[in-house]
Amino acid sequence: MKIYPEQLEKNLNTLYPVYLVAGDEPLQKMEAVDAIRAYCKQQGLLERQIIEEAGTSSPLTDQAGTLSLFAESRLLEWRFDKSIKKAHGEFIQSFINSEPQDVLLITAPKLSSEKRLAWYKTVEQKGLVVEAWPVPAERLGGWLSTRARQLGVALEPDALATLIERCEGNLLAAQQDLQMLSLLSDGQPVSSDNIKEYVGDNARYSVYELSDACLSGQTDRALRMLATLQAEGVYPLVPINQLLRECQLLADWAEKMAQGETLANIMQSQRVWPKRQKILQVAMSKGSVKKWYALVQRLTYLDKSAKGQADADVWQELAHVVCLMTNRNPLRGSGKSAKPKVATTKVSAEQGLSDLKKSLGMN
Repeated sequence: MKIYPEQLEKNLNTLYPVYLVAGDEPLQKMEAVDAIRAYCKQQGLLERQIIEEAGTSSPLTDQAGTLSLFAESRLLEWRFDKSIKKAHGEFIQSFINSEPQDVLLITAPKLSSEKRLAWYKTVEQKGLVVEAWPVPAERLGGWLSTRARQLGVALEPDALATLIERCEGNLLAAQQDLQMLSLLSDGQPVSSDNIKEYVGDNARYSVYELSDACLSGQTDRALRMLATLQAEGVYPLVPINQLLRECQLLADWAEKMAQGETLANIMQSQRVWPKRQKILQVAMSKGSVKKWYALVQRLTYLDKSAKGQADADVWQELAHVVCLMTNRNPLRGSGKSAKPKVATTKVSAEQGLSDLKKSLGMN
């Protein structure tokens, strides 16, 4: 059976022969693994054995052949740092089909092609699968509010908004910050100023989240992401190429729509996921063929600049691109064509965003 992390507690009422916890979100993954261990211990599995990968032989078979020191059944943990290979999956399937006395707990990164294989289907049929996905921005406020209530922290509305900015993409830091606030607040409401004083900027973003923010028209959020990526020392070609792919796609779609095709038919023919459709619909409503091709041209020049084949201040120009993608005039309120300044890698992402917005006339 496949469930979400928040459904795990109510599903820990049956001892399954196998548990699979997968995903790239560390906090939810860690909490799920701890909950499964605790439940197995309650069911009498007092011994826990870590499985080491061993050549071409099955480490599960080797462990099954050894005797437990304390009980008839044990919890066997097999941890994968990379994707689960087909051969390992076959070992897992064979172990489950042998109806072992031991219980197997597998931890792995995000699953992709593995879901089509027989071993995964066996795990899903006979065991419990928990996938830990990052909490999206639109649900992060609810997640933080729930965690805050559990810890007895009363967050004022402006405090919640500030906390979201400081911990987006980093739930582990968010949980630690809430635990600290529960000790410091002593039952008193927490304000935005309290957050700014005691909580550091722990937000983490990917270039995919940056492109989604740009396509959704979220200028301030996208600029904050860009400043964070620069402060972290991300190679500029990574965001450039991601935004270039998006603009090329939208330019192609805009051209097809100008020729009479509907956006719904285009998305259906390209099998765009429903969640992705909403983001792209917003983007298409904010641009034309001319706009998207102009951005493609500009990003192509930035690609050359990042490679040393042209001369441009790449991060500052990327800030212009972000503004243009989100329909914000990058020179609004500046009165002259001054170049925006973005954060250097020696300053914080928060200061970088502040300097960036000031230079763009957005403060």
